[in-house]
Amino acid sequence: MQRFLLGIDRLSAWTGKASAWLVLLMTVLISYDVIFRYLSKPVCEQGSALALLCEPVRAAWFTYYYAYDMTYYLYAIFFMLGGAYALSRGQHLRGDVFYRLWPVRVQASIDLVLYLVAFFPGIIALIMVGAQWAAASWAYGERSFTTAVAPPIYPLKAVIPVAGVLMAIQGVAETIRAAQALRAGVWPARLQGVEETETMLAQQAEL
Repeated sequence: MQRFLLGIDRLSAWTGKASAWLVLLMTVLISYDVIFRYLSKPVCEQGSALALLCEPVRAAWFTYYYAYDMTYYLYAIFFMLGGAYALSRGQHLRGDVFYRLWPVRVQASIDLVLYLVAFFPGIIALIMVGAQWAAASWAYGERSFTTAVAPPIYPLKAVIPVAGVLMAIQGVAETIRAAQALRAGVWPARLQGVEETETMLAQQAEL
């Protein structure tokens, strides 16, 4: 069973770390866009001595028309695909100021109830509705009209049910862990990975 749980953790870790590269891509693209935005101002101003460079600069500035769409596309994918990894590392939103003071069996019982009553119904609804939205979006080639370029938005809609499935898989592991902790009074081991700064500080404060 432990091998099965750690296998789910590895899947969530892989998807989370893979999606984390989108932050680097987003940073590079936005920085590129800002640099060319400032370069174009003195070059493309009316009467500028560098007016001949205006068209080459605009041609190289490939993010000119879709900088906004590019930003929310990449951030949305990062946010959605990173959810399962955050859940596997215990980094989701929770009232830790109370939770961490409770005995393990109390923590586990609360987790178990909330996973069964709140988490899985919500995630199943997300998968089902998200799949319907994605199918409809692909069927008529939905596009975003926030800018004149109108990039296709159906690939982004397809990420919604995928993210839901990944969350559901990790939720299965978390539910099993809660049941084991309720029975044994000790939380089972998790896959060791990169610790968040606030997690390390919290652990050091407890020493």
